[in-house]
Amino acid sequence: MLVKYRKDYQKIVLGLLSFSPDLDNYDRLQEEIDWSNSAHQPIYLWRAPYSEQFVGVAVLEEGTDYILLRRLSFTPSERSGKNVYDFLSAIAKHYEPKRLMGTLATQPLVTNWARSTVFRVRPTEEE
Repeated sequence: MLVKYRKDYQKIVLGLLSFSPDLDNYDRLQEEIDWSNSAHQPIYLWRAPYSEQFVGVAVLEEGTDYILLRRLSFTPSERSGKNVYDFLSAIAKHYEPKRLMGTLATQPLVTNWARSTVFRVRPTEEE
């Protein structure tokens, strides 16, 4: 389930972002949250449907016709393709008709998600 960031989720977001290799110290994590927490740079958390705990976080940047996935982090035990793709699908649905895009670091993930989503919803030639 997609959940918008609130101030009382700050420790959860810090914990989830700490799994990113380039955000390995507290001050850098805090800078990322402070910079990201604005109207055009929303943060969303992901709660798996079978759990009451947050297992992922996405830092986005909102443009006029796109949503840029700046950061995506999951707990190590929840980094399955299904969780990641469900999270990206929920973000894309929330921001329709804007296009979900990635940075140099996140674009391969977004591309793979888009391909899998296209193949899942595209009707077969027999239909």
